[in-house]
Amino acid sequence: ELPGLQNVLNVHVPHYTNMFQKIIHSDANPKYFGHVYLPGGSDNLDNPDYRLENGSKASLIGVLMQISDYTQMDDGRLVMVVQALEKFRIIEAERHHSPYAVATVEILPDEELIEAFDVDEDDDDSTKALAEAVENAFRLHPYEVRSVSMKDCMAEDKTEGILVSPLSNFDGNYKTPRTDINSAVSKLDTVFEMEQKVWIWLDEMIKLLQQLVDPTAKEAIPIPTQVLGLLPKEPTAPWPDSFILEDYANKLEIEKLLVGTYSKSPFVRVDNMEGYSSLRRAQRLSFIIWTLTDTVIALTNKIDYSRQDILEMDTTEERLEAAISKLELICKVIRELLSSS
Repeated sequence: ELPGLQNVLNVHVPHYTNMFQKIIHSDANPKYFGHVYLPGGSDNLDNPDYRLENGSKASLIGVLMQISDYTQMDDGRLVMVVQALEKFRIIEAERHHSPYAVATVEILPDEELIEAFDVDEDDDDSTKALAEAVENAFRLHPYEVRSVSMKDCMAEDKTEGILVSPLSNFDGNYKTPRTDINSAVSKLDTVFEMEQKVWIWLDEMIKLLQQLVDPTAKEAIPIPTQVLGLLPKEPTAPWPDSFILEDYANKLEIEKLLVGTYSKSPFVRVDNMEGYSSLRRAQRLSFIIWTLTDTVIALTNKIDYSRQDILEMDTTEERLEAAISKLELICKVIRELLSSS
């Protein structure tokens, strides 16, 4: 998973059911667990080649998850709504083997966010800035990740089971805390320029897909509202005259619609929330934009980033740059299809 995504887990393997039962019935709130990609799945849990330590084949970068809600089925299965919050690095594994791994981890904000909290430019010690960036991230989670109940996920057609939108919604009722970010950080201008380029290329991709699928359709190809809510209100440069996504976002704001594929909630334009940093907005986009490029991945495999590749990128700028490359290529391929049809 990537931060900003959510999912429904059906847990039936006994040792994982036991692990989640311990988490659910603990006194801790929120209910956290770590997700680390393991090639081969649980078959490699006891494989010494995949021990959670430096030099092994295992990835040491994972995602902090929270359990939003759960229910236990009559057959003993646990069904849970889980939401991805932050990436982390494994510092030390206390247990590498079955029934499940246990480790000490360190939350990893993007480098730009750490630098943005480093207000003392004469101090080379980034430990304080890291701690402040992590603290700020956890204060923002209730806003960035709206809680979803099992009831919210029950499909009207009961044959479809329990469903949830793949992207977490923002909670517009939450009041974000003030963020002390150093606005003079030199890297930020580049990040926001690249953020705008992602939007311009996404806008172009949507228009090209419209031409490819049905150029006569009155309704445009939909874009997830959780993505659209991240559209900057004050971009680094004016939007191109042909840019259409701003009109969509403004319409949703004016009409105050409830949005969401399954669990419904009000549309949230994050720039309307005082205290939410534009840098955090750009980071969120750099993670969730890949859910859109994945839907058209069959068009080309020339640029193929796995979700683990994306997760392990150290900076927002690096992920945005990768997204631009992928969007450019997708647009190129669609144009070629249109010209040959």
